[in-house]
Amino acid sequence: MSRIAFVVLCLVSACSRQPRVAQAGEVVVAPAPASAPRVPAARVWADTAKPLSSLSKGWNRIPGREGTGCAHDSTFTFKVRPGLPDKVMIFLNGGGACWRAAECDPKARPTYTMTSDSANDASIRQGIFDVANEANPVRDYTMIYIPYCTGDVHLGTRTVDYEKSGKYFAVRHQGAVNLEAVLDWVYSNIKNPRLVFVTGVSAGAIPSPVVAAKVARRYPRARVVQLGDAAGGYEAPAVPALLAGWGAQDYLQRDPAYRNLDSTEFTFERLYLAASRSAPRVHFAQFNSAEDATQVYFLSLLGIKNPSLPKFLGTDLAQVSNGTNWFHSYTAPGKTHTILRSNAMYTTKVDGVLFNDWLTQLLDGESVEDVGESLVKVDKPAKPSAVEKRTKSPTVPAPKSKPKPKP
Repeated sequence: MSRIAFVVLCLVSACSRQPRVAQAGEVVVAPAPASAPRVPAARVWADTAKPLSSLSKGWNRIPGREGTGCAHDSTFTFKVRPGLPDKVMIFLNGGGACWRAAECDPKARPTYTMTSDSANDASIRQGIFDVANEANPVRDYTMIYIPYCTGDVHLGTRTVDYEKSGKYFAVRHQGAVNLEAVLDWVYSNIKNPRLVFVTGVSAGAIPSPVVAAKVARRYPRARVVQLGDAAGGYEAPAVPALLAGWGAQDYLQRDPAYRNLDSTEFTFERLYLAASRSAPRVHFAQFNSAEDATQVYFLSLLGIKNPSLPKFLGTDLAQVSNGTNWFHSYTAPGKTHTILRSNAMYTTKVDGVLFNDWLTQLLDGESVEDVGESLVKVDKPAKPSAVEKRTKSPTVPAPKSKPKPKP
């Protein structure tokens, strides 16, 4: 009887430990999971995934490995278009984000893409994916397209339970698992690239400096260029709590570039600063529209009343510019959100500079200037010259305190 009583006691005790539940309207700060999701070793992935040499012309769908998935299912796939072996584009798609029950509820009005195929079409033949356009600077690159379907800017590591009107639902904010799976495929199949272009639009722009630094350390002989498209103005105090809620900080602090940063100071701007410190040869860049309606909308969701996007852009661009070795920006007028997925990349001209020419020069390693600075409201301090940048280390503000080492 004592053995039966012990078993019953264990069952009752286990049931009493309920997972953290996010209430409606609350910015989530989820507890750390008991253990990280199991991810097979890269060498196993290389043996089981479709190798680059076996892919056909055009876009190929590659299923995610064990542990990958989208917000509400496990059907994550990514896309690859073979091209030149020494020129590679890694593209991180966007598609919103969520951190509260109201916006995360798939049966209401979700503010994020929930599957890896819907709104993740790589064969649109517009903008940077128009491979028939001779003006496209990456038309002959090998292209890796990373879909986005987890609502966590590709950086999450947790499944979070949300509560709304007494009902519960879970969201798999585990975009980092998907991201690492794709990067493992890239590392297994692309050995000696000469040029790697890491870019992302909207939510996919946010982790692009993180990925660029990882790629630069993996391929020390390659030239790495990064461009974040339409995510430069998120100057909001709630950002560190968002990253913590998704488990993004847990993922980032596994990277030596971010290991010593105070978790309370994780902001989207600091992703650039720490990335540049760990990979000082990377050329970082951003495109933004000065009145981007989508960025204004998400700033309001982050608790900013009547946000002035030009002011936020000016502040953020100044911080990134003065904390990185190589950084340039192109700011356009108007409310349009993102440029790379539309043909506007071939027609947009600001201060006499065509965006596509500016991007081509950036990829070719030619000197480019910041464009559209008059559209932002905060004056940027004078930049050091190219010679000074090559001789100085990037300025990265010291963290307030170091996290305690894990046992």
